[in-house]
Amino acid sequence: MSRLLLRDAFLAQVDRTPDAEAVVRGDTVWTYRELASRAARIARTLTERGAGPGKLVAVRLERGPDQVAALVAVVLTGAGYVPVAADDPDDRVRHILDDCGATLVIADEPADGRTLTLQDALIASAPSVSAPAIRADDPAYVIYTSGSSGTPKGVLVEHGALSAYLAHAHAQYGSLTGRTVLHSSVSFDMAVTSLWGPLLCGGAIHVLDLKRIASGEEPPPPAAARPTFLKVTPSHLAMLELLPESCLPTDHLVIGGEALTGAALAHWRAAHPGVTIVNEYGPTEATVGCCTHVLRPGARPLQPGPIPIGRANDGTRLYVLDTQLKPVPAGEEGELHIAGDQLARGYLGRPDLTDERFVPDPFAADGSRMYRTGDLVRARPDGELEYRGRLDEQLKILGHRIEPGEIEAVLSSHPTVKDCAVVARGDAESRRLIAHVVLHLPLPLPLPSDHTIDPDALRSHAETALPEYMIPAEFVQISELPLTPNGKLDRAALPYPHGVPLASPTATPTPTVARPGPGPDPDSRQEEPPSTRSKPETLLCGIVAEALGVPEIGAETDILASGGTSITALKLVARARAAGLRIDLTTVLRERTVRRILAAHPGHTAARTEEGAPR
Repeated sequence: MSRLLLRDAFLAQVDRTPDAEAVVRGDTVWTYRELASRAARIARTLTERGAGPGKLVAVRLERGPDQVAALVAVVLTGAGYVPVAADDPDDRVRHILDDCGATLVIADEPADGRTLTLQDALIASAPSVSAPAIRADDPAYVIYTSGSSGTPKGVLVEHGALSAYLAHAHAQYGSLTGRTVLHSSVSFDMAVTSLWGPLLCGGAIHVLDLKRIASGEEPPPPAAARPTFLKVTPSHLAMLELLPESCLPTDHLVIGGEALTGAALAHWRAAHPGVTIVNEYGPTEATVGCCTHVLRPGARPLQPGPIPIGRANDGTRLYVLDTQLKPVPAGEEGELHIAGDQLARGYLGRPDLTDERFVPDPFAADGSRMYRTGDLVRARPDGELEYRGRLDEQLKILGHRIEPGEIEAVLSSHPTVKDCAVVARGDAESRRLIAHVVLHLPLPLPLPSDHTIDPDALRSHAETALPEYMIPAEFVQISELPLTPNGKLDRAALPYPHGVPLASPTATPTPTVARPGPGPDPDSRQEEPPSTRSKPETLLCGIVAEALGVPEIGAETDILASGGTSITALKLVARARAAGLRIDLTTVLRERTVRRILAAHPGHTAARTEEGAPR
């Protein structure tokens, strides 16, 4: 593929393959000609309303063909797009829209004068739009990531950087010419590969809800529509085990967003020995992925430890430096710095933060910059890089980058909270957020007895400003935050929910565990005699216990606070539906206890139970 910018590359592909499938969602199939025509109608309306090069247009639509058409339309106008998750809370959406200064917003529902519904945007009947010139340094998109200051920050990626990444993707992932699954939110930059990769080389985007398919709530695609390319995070690997083969790639499985280990990958690789697996590393600030390690079919067996992040893409320079910006000796740890063609412009409207993280490249004579990733890496003897952890407190949950400070700022705005600290506990699919909370005393609002925190109130408060993946699974009340000798927060000394700290603190805080939902301590797995439960409750309690890997769990025990995650929820929904209990994933994640889940599904059907098991 030549290094055309995105709009020109897409239009050239439409000319080459007008009748090829471009977007598929169930029975809806659009060819390249149909996608381009629909996008051009939207683009004409956007252009008439002021969209164009250098401007930004936000898109907040449910995942599907119309969302793809709207994003293509923004590109046709020359504007940059700002993807906003349809299920983000309104406060977060307002911040993003105000912060980016979007000229227009395409959304499912009207909100203000700059918001267009899809029907409004499609009002133009003639599919023609002027094509103002686009430059390599014009904005292609702005993606918002978690911010340590308490609000999300926008990373502005230019067309030249995006073009450089897509050229790499096409060179390395030939299977993009086949069928690619788009399953993640387009507000997550992992979706850039699956969205634009196939559209620039004649491939088809198959829009699938892999979670609903894995849980049995949606039928899988036919075997003939099996994808050639799929991109996931390491946390998704457990979900892939629940999917039928018609959802799994035949050629490339690309994994990114989190640290990957051989132990996590071994089972899937053994079951699919003919698939090429790529560990793709790259922060949003370096345009999706700038470094890869390839595991080809027939390669030697994996070791259980870290899988390397590999080597730099063409046009990218990677430096492993010490605090003085000097190269560290091979084999020693240092901070990874990224330079080259894929670097983002910086943080939208944040020149201070941009200057802090995007610094002059001392190894380049052209005055270019490099990005300080905050990631610790080391070079292996073969020259490939290995990820070793973070220099700061940034977390990764299900591939999402999370700054604890953003969650802490939201929770601290609750009138009962004096201070708090958020950490992540667990590995891979079991990884979850724990909030440690210090209350105001005397309390400004009535609370439960003994001055304990109200987890439902804190969770509801967090949900007004944070997406679901940033909501803590548990809330632990402590008397004070542990500090290091120099007075800084000692996160390693924060207690586990059951009172065991990672390290012995100077002064151990006294923890009181409070979990969202109505149930008592999940360590008391059984709040009532099993004989008093209904047959559906007995059945579902057994399924939940199996999914959590515990002997037994009570009907009013909080599933997520007991170690469950969204992947655990997928497993239990799939097993429950197979046993005759018609529950859904959304209800499990919202209601969180067996009794409340079943109450939310009064029309469920259950297999008759015999000693708690389906007959």
